[in-house]
Amino acid sequence: MKPIKYARHAKNRMRWHKISEEEVVSVLQSPDFLEPSIEGRFNAWRKASDKFLRVTYKEDAEKYFVVTAGKKKKDWR
Repeated sequence: MKPIKYARHAKNRMRWHKISEEEVVSVLQSPDFLEPSIEGRFNAWRKASDKFLRVTYKEDAEKYFVVTAGKKKKDWR
């Protein structure tokens, strides 16, 4: 797996929503649903207990850049 770099916003959201780096890695490795977003970003979704975890990221040749992460009540549909 490529190295992961986190934006400050992503780190703050992870702390606020109590999301671990291991959860982010698992979502990036095998998302339940992957959708394109703006500016070449992707939203990776995975069901996490009673909520849905969304990780927004950009990918280049060397690394993943996580823009934001959060837990949502509604799924990707």
